[in-house]
Amino acid sequence: MVILKAVVIGTGGRARAHYPIIKRLNDKYKLTAVCDIDKEKAKSTASELGVNAYTDIEQMISKEKPDVCLIAIQADGHHVVAQVLADKKIHILTETPIAITVPCADLMIDLAKKNGVLLEVSENVRRWPHERLKRMIAENNLLGDLSEFYLSYTSGSYHGISGIRAILGSEAKSVVGEFPDSDDIRERGYIEWSDGIKGVYEYKKTRGNYWEIKGNKGELLGNELHIYDGDKRFSIITEIMGEENKTIRHSSIKTDPEIVWENHLQSYSLPNADDVAVADAWCSLYNAIVHGKELDYGGENAKKDVELIMAVRGSATEGRRIDLPMTEPNQHEKDLHSEFKKVYGVDIMDITIEHLKKKYSLPDQLRELMYYGKVLGSNQKA
Repeated sequence: MVILKAVVIGTGGRARAHYPIIKRLNDKYKLTAVCDIDKEKAKSTASELGVNAYTDIEQMISKEKPDVCLIAIQADGHHVVAQVLADKKIHILTETPIAITVPCADLMIDLAKKNGVLLEVSENVRRWPHERLKRMIAENNLLGDLSEFYLSYTSGSYHGISGIRAILGSEAKSVVGEFPDSDDIRERGYIEWSDGIKGVYEYKKTRGNYWEIKGNKGELLGNELHIYDGDKRFSIITEIMGEENKTIRHSSIKTDPEIVWENHLQSYSLPNADDVAVADAWCSLYNAIVHGKELDYGGENAKKDVELIMAVRGSATEGRRIDLPMTEPNQHEKDLHSEFKKVYGVDIMDITIEHLKKKYSLPDQLRELMYYGKVLGSNQKA
């Protein structure tokens, strides 16, 4: 049995979603240290977990000599930390998004390849049991020939894009984006895929996180399957088993024949969809390192999810259609880099690990540009 040494950079909310999962995967990983610029947070978290505490990434790497490191800091610093890890031949699992622009993501991917390390991304949505089942529904031709989709996502648009891409099994071809003059809809993208599928992505506050997939035989409406022939409707069911150590057993839909996504990690205690997804990301990296398997998701897929959102915002900014894949930074990405330099005095592509040793918080204007594509008016901040 191979046990890999793991460390985590960051002690915030996303890092905390990983700590209990690493502990449960004790046949694969041993967590040895956490690192945070805030000394008290690092110490208290390390004490809670029974591991070592650090405030300096390079010192942690030197002393702990980890096999794998989770990057769970603010996304604008992901590529900087990835460079340090890749140079030290440490395999990388990073939180989402992989990076805030395509150039930053490309740098991470190139660094990993250059140094012979693996780069996995903890994207949860496509790994949720019910989303895995939706892909199986499409693959089993219950929807027929796919023709269109609708997506609203308001808590990290790249998550919704990742889920849609997984179900469609296709890649986006072109995007026309817009910033509607609306309190409800912050951005919208009309997306055409390589196999002719068309659809709309929106950040629609009153809709929240919701998506539909339509074909000539049926449609997925949220977690419900509607088969046109006979007007049959089925709900996706996720079953939990166990008393004390509950875990998701499978997701299924009672069609004839029944379609079931069986949880291959049910030997661990993983009682909700996010637990399964986080564990799946760690197992994907483990299986690639130890058994030479392909990563389940990986840096290239993560980049495509970010690229599609950048294309929507770039198109809206420039007022033109953008074809994919993009061959150069669009105006939105340039604006984002420019705003970052204006605030911090250095281009985001030029920041180093030394810059990350200083505490900082994103000002509203830069944060809004990163997460909403534009600077919001006061009437849109709620």
